[in-house]
Amino acid sequence: MRRAVAAASRRARALARSAAANARAPASPSSRRLNLLAIVPDRLRETNHSPNHPPNNHPPPRPAGPWTIPASSSLHSRRFASAADKRGTAQASNRRRPSYASVITPALEARLDAIAARRDALSARLLEDPPPPPREMTTITKDLASSERVATARASLDASRREAADLLEMVDGDDQELAAEASAELERLEAETLPALENALAHLLLPPDDVADENDAILEVRAGAGGDEAAIFAGDLVRMYEAHAKRRGWRFALLAASASDVGGGFKEATAEVTGADAYGALKFESGVHRVQRVPATETQGRVHTSTASVAVLPRAEEVDVEISDKDVRVDTMRASGAGGQHVNTTCSAVRVTHLETGIVVVIQDERSQHKNREKAMKVLRSRVYDAALRKSRAERSEKRRSLVGSGDRSERVRTYNYKEGRVKDHRVNVLSNDLAGIMEGGEALAEMMDALREEEKRRALEELMETTE
Repeated sequence: MRRAVAAASRRARALARSAAANARAPASPSSRRLNLLAIVPDRLRETNHSPNHPPNNHPPPRPAGPWTIPASSSLHSRRFASAADKRGTAQASNRRRPSYASVITPALEARLDAIAARRDALSARLLEDPPPPPREMTTITKDLASSERVATARASLDASRREAADLLEMVDGDDQELAAEASAELERLEAETLPALENALAHLLLPPDDVADENDAILEVRAGAGGDEAAIFAGDLVRMYEAHAKRRGWRFALLAASASDVGGGFKEATAEVTGADAYGALKFESGVHRVQRVPATETQGRVHTSTASVAVLPRAEEVDVEISDKDVRVDTMRASGAGGQHVNTTCSAVRVTHLETGIVVVIQDERSQHKNREKAMKVLRSRVYDAALRKSRAERSEKRRSLVGSGDRSERVRTYNYKEGRVKDHRVNVLSNDLAGIMEGGEALAEMMDALREEEKRRALEELMETTE
């Protein structure tokens, strides 16, 4: 027994000498802050994992200095342990609670678990022998990429939550300087990092129809009320979107156009916009655009109001919408307009009618009937796909559609006032005084598009939280 006491005394003196040495040469505040999470958990584990203090109990307080006498030591008296238990109980009752409201509800946590299980199932499906057919492989790859994004966001959130838990333990410690630094870091984490990560994760859980945002887009612009001035304005809109596409690195190609007789305008124009997130960025451009200006055809200087309608459709691939020959009726005819004797001698124009929905597409721009039919089927497939998406959204999210805008051609979405040099979007009440920048497809147009997308995300997130409460 005397040998054990002597050995314990020697260990205690060694610990005391080490503590004194560390006290004479303290670490700088910056170095202590860098090693905040690296040092303290080890000190906590040294006490928590002792036989007298299981991991779920509060450990006895640590004496001054970076070291703690193990609870298993014979120097750890019963009186010291009793006082520690009282202080530990008081600390537990005063434990600092998180100061932010989490948006990740238990229902969302369950959905995250389901997504993780689906990701594992999709990964296993890709490894099967024989592999899935090409069409199924495309769908699996797209779903797996979406699941991986959710998994990555959740891993970042979990890491920050663990960091917050460690900081919370430091706040309850006896080292006042360390507790103050941990409290400041915890406040920053709860005020900035955790809410941002949770919102980003929640946005990834929005309804699956938003996956169409990643598609390319079909852009249709038609002149409305206003005669020649409406056609001129429609041409201005087409050139605005073309310039914006070039700024974003997208490819802009006219599929069909019916030019007006004056001002380089269009009675109707259809274009394909190819690039990352093209449909997601352009989809809220759908609707009636109104212009107030003195037309080039006006001789008395009066301000006219004219309109043009814009429709943005997600370009559908064959894997998204399958249309067989029995689903359509194809009519051929002679093309009208410029083209010389060729348009009078060949039936190159194509009219394709989708029998189920009654959607009709007419293309006559190419001299080849085969090319015109190929373009017509591309536009038809996108229109059918868009009609299905709109029906799904209307059934599931009528409230959000009414707040952000339905995107119908009958809805007035934006007014371009040339006299005052400003543009106003009526759906989110955003006003821009950079009319020239918007018509050139510059940053002002991108900011207005981003405001619409953020509003849609906010409304969608509110709806998601309501359905999961």
